[in-house]
Amino acid sequence: MSSSAAFGAMVLLGALHLTGCSDDGGGGGSGGSGGEPSGSGSGTSGSVTSGDPGGTTSASTAGTGGAGTGTGTGTGGNDGEGGGGSDGGGLVVDSGLPTPPGPGGVARPSGAPGGFKVIDWAGFAAAVSYTFDDSNSSQIQNYDALNDLGVPFTFYLQTGKNESNDPVWQRALEDGHELGNHTKSHSSQDAGGADTDAATQFIESKFGIKVWTMAAPNGSSDYTGIARTRFLINRGVANALIGPNDNTDPFTLPCFIPPTGASTSVFDEQVTTARSAKKWRTVLVHGFTGGSDGAFQPVPLQAFLDHVQHAKDFGDVWIDSVVNVGAYWRGQKAVGAATSTQSGGDTTLTWQLPDHFPPGKYVRVTVTGGTLKQNGVPLAWDPHGYYEVALDPESVTLSP
Repeated sequence: MSSSAAFGAMVLLGALHLTGCSDDGGGGGSGGSGGEPSGSGSGTSGSVTSGDPGGTTSASTAGTGGAGTGTGTGTGGNDGEGGGGSDGGGLVVDSGLPTPPGPGGVARPSGAPGGFKVIDWAGFAAAVSYTFDDSNSSQIQNYDALNDLGVPFTFYLQTGKNESNDPVWQRALEDGHELGNHTKSHSSQDAGGADTDAATQFIESKFGIKVWTMAAPNGSSDYTGIARTRFLINRGVANALIGPNDNTDPFTLPCFIPPTGASTSVFDEQVTTARSAKKWRTVLVHGFTGGSDGAFQPVPLQAFLDHVQHAKDFGDVWIDSVVNVGAYWRGQKAVGAATSTQSGGDTTLTWQLPDHFPPGKYVRVTVTGGTLKQNGVPLAWDPHGYYEVALDPESVTLSP
């Protein structure tokens, strides 16, 4: 599978992938040069799902246990990590989240039930989202080079421009990138949201998708209220970092806009700072130098490509679209505000998702011990060190 197909699959809605059987079946082993790692255990069945932490190929093959052994094909590519596995002790899901750094092999917690906690950034040190505004022709002309980086981007389409009809955007969608709303006419005012709604209608009717996020033209505060009634997130233009569970307004999300002709090191500093702070940085690029589209503050293509490769090389930075990282960020906050009820030895946490929240999203959590259940079904422990909890049920139960 190509790298673009691999990360394209990564952003699919989190449908159920496999169901594990009882006891401790085999999980995925650590990878190596596109090989087929396997794991073993003492149960009756084992299952694995695959993740792609940055290798150039990925496989997704279920393993079945014979005499307590589960095997599966892990992530291939450049000495990539093995696919995410399971101890076979519960429901295994395909959450759509990328495999975090680390070799796996983390034992399921065996202490007293408690200590429920959502892991920041799905187990990565930090996160970054690269966004592109205005449907500019220099983005279209350089799409292949951007796509070859093998990471999901967010393209905010200005739908009143002819360039928004270019077939490249259908390709981008199929390659796993996000298409978002940048209004129809790029005005700083939009009384009643008609211009915003026109862009949404264009995108949803043309591409058959739901639009989850928007970017305010010129960062205008006029769109904060408009976005609040229509979208999960509105990206603004002021530069700042976003922290887990912080008070950043999701409807004026900050971003970094590089200066004209920015070098690789200018970009690198922004991601290095985010990584050190363990936060999320969004980046806005309008276009590339040498084009004729009049892009605001264009940057050299090669400088940008080299930078994204540098960010990938860290290995512990989650690079993904605004909707994917944003859903995790807002989902974590929702779960963090959950109410807790006791029944016998069980503790049930119940939360409420924000309006306009995409379905099929997950967060990764840890506990000190016990069994996590959703809809009465035990969840599988992933040997990378977490449980994956679906957000749609809006509750999870921790049992002894």
